[in-house]
Amino acid sequence: MMCASCTSSSSAEAPQYDAIAELYDGYPGNYLEDILFFVGEAKEAGSPVLEIGVGTGRLALCLAAAGLDVVGIDASPAMLRVLARKRAAYPHLAGRVGAVAADMCRFALRRRFKLAIVPFRTFLYLLTRADQRRALQAIRHHLVPGGRLVMAFFVPPPALIAQGRTERAEMTRFPALDGGGEVLAYDWTEFGSRQRVISHITYEWRNGSGHPTGSLEHMLVARYLYPEEAPPLLESCGYRVVTCYGDFSRGPLTSESREQVWVAERVERRGKAR
Repeated sequence: MMCASCTSSSSAEAPQYDAIAELYDGYPGNYLEDILFFVGEAKEAGSPVLEIGVGTGRLALCLAAAGLDVVGIDASPAMLRVLARKRAAYPHLAGRVGAVAADMCRFALRRRFKLAIVPFRTFLYLLTRADQRRALQAIRHHLVPGGRLVMAFFVPPPALIAQGRTERAEMTRFPALDGGGEVLAYDWTEFGSRQRVISHITYEWRNGSGHPTGSLEHMLVARYLYPEEAPPLLESCGYRVVTCYGDFSRGPLTSESREQVWVAERVERRGKAR
């Protein structure tokens, strides 16, 4: 279902990401559905773009390849080290992608942006309404008047929530970093109380003959958000919802949608920018 981590506050997510930083580009870094959408949004807004949860640069490097400058924040130093290594491998893009280790609820960059993006379920890392508000307000502070925020995450699936869990399944496989064999990623998802969604991931290493040589169990926790919750939350934090989509082809958000993509605009309070 997803791969996003957090504990009781966003500042605690770093250790969970640190544990899987070297594996992230295999799973879930192979997610591609949103790239063209965010490139389009960023080109319309113009550089630079603020990316919340830049991670290893899955999206940021694609934006840079499209000629856009990106400033990203992430709570995981290990993820940012992987990003730094990837930037070094693509020197023609390196100057376009900046990264800062920071908590999405509490960051200060001393600059403002026309567009902030919170892609790939990143907003769901926030487990409390208080942290959601803190993050939205921190992002708003970094937007110019009229600047836009775009965030995307999955629509809670009623049938699976009622069932309580998904079945364990192989999600992906990718070459092992040492060049010998491959890594298989298995996943099953648990839907708990208080809108918690827990992803249980097993990484299994196999040698060239296909025999298991090691494994890693990893658990990631997030809080899903129903579509009807997003507009009042955004409005209470100084935004106006411009539109919403049910997929990255800009289709309408309906009861059948699997994704919810929100586009909101910073509005000024009492006629004065703050």
